Amino acid sequence: MTMMNSVYHLIDGVLDEGLPYIADYVEKNLRHPLVITDQTGRIHYPMESGCSPVVDDAFYPLPAEIAGRDYYYQPGPGHLHYRVLHNDHSAYIIAQGVPVEQISQALSVLMETRLAVKCYFTKLRQGSEHFENELAEYLFYNSNADIRDIARQSEKRLETDRTYYVTLIEAEETVVETSMQMVRSYLFEYFKKEKFETVPITWSNTLAMIIPARSNGDGAVETLSWPTMISCQTALEKKFGLSLSQGIGQVYPLDKLRKSFYEARIALTLPRLLGKDHYVQKFPDLGIYYPIFRQNLKNIKSFCRETLGRVIEYDEKTEGELMPTLRKLLDSNVNMKSTADSLFIHVNTLYYRVSKIEELLGIDFSSMDSRVNLFIAVKVWDTLQATNLVQTDDKSESLRC
Repeated sequence: MTMMNSVYHLIDGVLDEGLPYIADYVEKNLRHPLVITDQTGRIHYPMESGCSPVVDDAFYPLPAEIAGRDYYYQPGPGHLHYRVLHNDHSAYIIAQGVPVEQISQALSVLMETRLAVKCYFTKLRQGSEHFENELAEYLFYNSNADIRDIARQSEKRLETDRTYYVTLIEAEETVVETSMQMVRSYLFEYFKKEKFETVPITWSNTLAMIIPARSNGDGAVETLSWPTMISCQTALEKKFGLSLSQGIGQVYPLDKLRKSFYEARIALTLPRLLGKDHYVQKFPDLGIYYPIFRQNLKNIKSFCRETLGRVIEYDEKTEGELMPTLRKLLDSNVNMKSTADSLFIHVNTLYYRVSKIEELLGIDFSSMDSRVNLFIAVKVWDTLQATNLVQTDDKSESLRC
């Protein structure tokens, strides 16, 4: 069989039978075992026999030296790595235990499989990319799409008769896209080991995991346990050297998925505004803020505007000094000196601003009730701003119970 004939033969075979067809061809020609992975190292061939409880078993440790190269030979184990580009991504074919004198022959065989492997991963990616982009725009950009129409594109990854919840994960530091894709792959496999088939969505520096809830024998809803969520985050941080925070929404039917998403955003955002980092936060565990954010969006905005509205309006007409001042003042427990220092202003200037805030709002900072009410209102308002809910239509069902 000529090389061109074998290439076409391999393409036909992979479209009909998948990666085992390619592996069978290579292993017959080289007589060495084969591993095929995506760019994160997640193994697509061979598939796991049984279900290993170790997440790392689903990944092949790609050597750092392969980055940017078409192939790399790893001395010692004799592993020959061959890279296949597809769109902006890579896949890897690894022939294991190849002696040095067989590198040239092995490369020739692996090169014959390049188009077939490219076809496989391109088809795999195109099948999910449109669905994931539509879902990301529905959640992150509040698109007008119908979630049931999106689910129909998912090949049963989302089902209209199931309930789901959303967890959002962000790194405390900026992470390159490749690293976030690796976190996504690892997390997907982690949940898979726990018997939860999740839908992962990566958007900028945020990873959204849409997790199906299960019904136990008594009809109660079963979700990932709290210890599992904590151990999952710990494993991710250890594996990738990151500091992560996580916000978790509540369980809803698929047509209310956006509500769980916004709850997860609030659970991820509010603790950070309260000075926390490196946390796992469930929406129902937000304390005094939980009953506030359970209300519909119109009522939440009304609470903020009734409490802070005149200061917000004043800032919009001037240089915007009062809200930042109020925020710093409350965060310092109304310590005038430390607030003035943090704002780089004279304490007399601070007293003037505080007097103006009291005048506009008709309150007295010596009253603990006023301080608590203002503190809560500022944090709620800042959360709405950080999650783009200030601009959201008041008629939105996103936060409606």
